Amino acid sequence: MFKIFNGISLLGVYLSAILLVLLALAFGYLIGRYMRRHHSRGDDASLGSAVAATLGLLAFMLALTFNMTAERFAHRKALLLEEVNAIGTTFLRADFLQEKARQQAHALLVEYATLRSHDPATITAEDFRVAMARSDEIHSALWQLVEQGLQDNDSELRLKAFYEPLNQVIDLHTMRLQVGAEYQIPTPIWMALYTITALAVFGIGVQLGLNARGSIPVALSMSLAFALVILMIADLDRANEGLLLVDQGPMQALAEKLRASD
Repeated sequence: MFKIFNGISLLGVYLSAILLVLLALAFGYLIGRYMRRHHSRGDDASLGSAVAATLGLLAFMLALTFNMTAERFAHRKALLLEEVNAIGTTFLRADFLQEKARQQAHALLVEYATLRSHDPATITAEDFRVAMARSDEIHSALWQLVEQGLQDNDSELRLKAFYEPLNQVIDLHTMRLQVGAEYQIPTPIWMALYTITALAVFGIGVQLGLNARGSIPVALSMSLAFALVILMIADLDRANEGLLLVDQGPMQALAEKLRASD
């Protein structure tokens, strides 16, 4: 239930954020106008302090969520490079296997690197599911080569040189899936962020309507800027959608290199 928000498209996120700030600003402005017409201006200083405090809380929430997603984006990039290195090392260490096993390992790793080099912006959910299922099959097939080597009384040191980086490949596969697809900002945090945004913009609207001062276009621009920051946070939070995606160039280059050397 806590991942409902993550099922909304980025366009939906942006449009909903814009609609939220526009409605909150308009509603606040109308409330402020109503209070002014009925000579209920209130304490301008206390109102300004409340709005400033709410804007400060909003800035804190935006910074917190942006930092969370930026760190996870950097983590996804680091995991990609680690996986590239692990696959390349496993490919080289396959030379310690017997000839037949070496050829099988090379072919499997070439296919694996090709699967892992998919473009997250264009791959469909079904193709991704199939690719991940095939990745698990390749893990099993590569591990069976180790088991076969043990049965054939191959040197344990030579097998160890192969299965150690293979273990890392399997571990990194799991980590990339978890960090990329599972670890996202929970819906309660998104709800809190939207609520605080609405309250802050509502306060700005009340000030504009109550005091008949200030610039509505400036307030509107600032409110839309909040929506844009929310969009950037949502974009960073998603590994397979939007403009801020991890560049798959290193994995694609590795796949081409392995195909050429096999």
